[in-house]
Amino acid sequence: MEKFLSGTIIMTTDIFKALFIPGTLIFLLILAGSILVFSNNGKRGKYLLLFGILSYYFLSITPGANLIINPLEREQEHLSFEKLDEANIVVVLSGGKKSDVLRSWEALRISNLKDHQINIIISGTKTPTHHNEENLSAIEIFFASRGIPAENIYIEDNSKNTRENAQRVVEKIGQEPFFLVTSAYHMKRALSEFERLDANPIPAPTDFRAKNQDNYELKEFIPNSGNLRKADLAFHEYFGIIYYRLID
Repeated sequence: MEKFLSGTIIMTTDIFKALFIPGTLIFLLILAGSILVFSNNGKRGKYLLLFGILSYYFLSITPGANLIINPLEREQEHLSFEKLDEANIVVVLSGGKKSDVLRSWEALRISNLKDHQINIIISGTKTPTHHNEENLSAIEIFFASRGIPAENIYIEDNSKNTRENAQRVVEKIGQEPFFLVTSAYHMKRALSEFERLDANPIPAPTDFRAKNQDNYELKEFIPNSGNLRKADLAFHEYFGIIYYRLID
C-alpha cells in the first residue's frame, strides 16, 4: 500500500509538472483561446490566443530562453585544475541520453586528469514512469571501454528523484569530498540536496545551455524548438527547487 501511494504521489507530481512547463502550458493557452474565440467569449479568447502566441515567441527565441535559464547557470563554472586534488570520487547524476553524453565526457575528463585513480558513482532515477537501466549500463560501458577498471565504477539506480540521488550517494560515501557532475542548469538544485545532508560536493558542471548574451545574431530572434526546450528544462528545475522547499 505504501509503495502504491508513493508511486501515485510521484506520478501526480510528474503530471502537475508536465502541465506547467512552457511547451504544454502555451499549447493549453492557445487551445483554450481558440475554443473561446468560437464561443460567446470571443474577446477573452483573443486575449488568451495573443498571450499564448507572444509567450511562445518569447520563450522560443534565444534571448528569451536565455533569460529563463541563465539564473540557474550563471554561478556555475567548469571545474578548475586547482581543485583536482580535493577529491578522488566522481558522482555522475544521470539525466537522459543527451545530457548523459556530456556528463559522461566530463567525468572521463576528470578521470583522465587523475590518471584513472578515481572512483565513479553513476546515480540514476527509477520511477513508475521512468526506467533507465539501459542508459546507466551504456554509461558504465562507456567508462569501461576507456580504461576505467570495473571495480572503480558503481551504479546506483534505486533513486526516484534528485533528493534520493543525494541520499543514496551519501549513504555510500558519507562526508567524503567528491566531484559532482551534472548539467549546469541542474547543478543548483543538486548542490542544495547534497549540502542539506552535510555532504561535500565539488561542482563540476557541464552541458551549459545559456548562450553568451553579449552578441546575439538576427537568426536568434527567429523561433526555435531548441530554445523552447531550454525553457522547459529551466521551469522543471524551478518547480523542483520550489517543491523541495515546500516539503522540507
